Amino acid sequence: MKPGIVSWNPLAKLAVWTGWLPTPLITGYWGMMSSRALIAAVELGVFELLAEKPRTASDLALELQTDPIGTEALLNALNGFGYLRRRAGIYRNGLAVRRWLTPGGIVPLDGAFGLYRVLWDELDDLEGRLRTTTARDFHADRTPEFWARYQTGLAQFARLASPEIARKVPVDGKPLRLLDIGGGHAMYSARFCKQYPGLYARVIDLPGAVEIGRGLVAREGLGDRIEFAEADLETADWGDGYDIVLLFNVVHIFSPEQCVELFSKARAALRPGGTFAVLDSAHRGGTGDVDAAGGSNELLFWTINNTRAYPEKDIADWMSAAGFSSVRAKHLLTVPQAALTSGRA
Repeated sequence: MKPGIVSWNPLAKLAVWTGWLPTPLITGYWGMMSSRALIAAVELGVFELLAEKPRTASDLALELQTDPIGTEALLNALNGFGYLRRRAGIYRNGLAVRRWLTPGGIVPLDGAFGLYRVLWDELDDLEGRLRTTTARDFHADRTPEFWARYQTGLAQFARLASPEIARKVPVDGKPLRLLDIGGGHAMYSARFCKQYPGLYARVIDLPGAVEIGRGLVAREGLGDRIEFAEADLETADWGDGYDIVLLFNVVHIFSPEQCVELFSKARAALRPGGTFAVLDSAHRGGTGDVDAAGGSNELLFWTINNTRAYPEKDIADWMSAAGFSSVRAKHLLTVPQAALTSGRA
């Protein structure tokens, strides 16, 4: 997948195709403005209010206690990008917003924009970080507000992708024990528990992440089947005899050498024939073109942790080296920017 410019004007289409339209200037500006406008709209509650009923800009400004002119400017930006509709000065949510950013949608993902706000701040000094290569720990010394934004955003992505993932992870029979490493929000564990009624899960993550996960699990009604351990996943005792071990959105935090050690630790935690599943950024590797998902995630992971988005082949090779068989990578329809790799102990 690659973002681009779509025009109904034949001359503009020709200019894009021949390279005569300055697309870097257009996509750079529009991408920045659309992202920031969406973050602001979600954080202010614009879409939530419009889900109740259409409103004018002045009505919204009064309810949100925001500047009337600025509010109208925000609404017009969202209208221009197709997220809102405007008729006779009255704004209503567009189809994409109704489906994905309001209660009652397919899978409301508005909480993801709290995560985006965190990442926006991280990317603010990208140039400086590129000039000073220093080790970074994205998760260290964080506030409760950070953990709430971060884990809630990750949890909403998990709710979107977890039904497909639970179907695609190969599991024999009726699994009883699952270990979720670094899965603080526990929404992947929750989906597996729902799919396998006799399954119990253990989640190991940092205290700030676990605190959010406990609340999310309680709301899912699974507090009696999912337990949490507050620990550093590298030094924690993972235990053994598990039917499934999940390592989701974790490998990009570590160096290749550390990943090999984690994969060996996962192998030791599984019973013979158990399943190990790794979810991380889709990245084709090699020396040719990469797509937007692989390239942007590679830049993000380097910015926040001084690490990389690893090619899918590398992850599969590390899994094989750790003693796993039947190693296979799959791509997801629900989250095209992610790849799921699994193997058997």
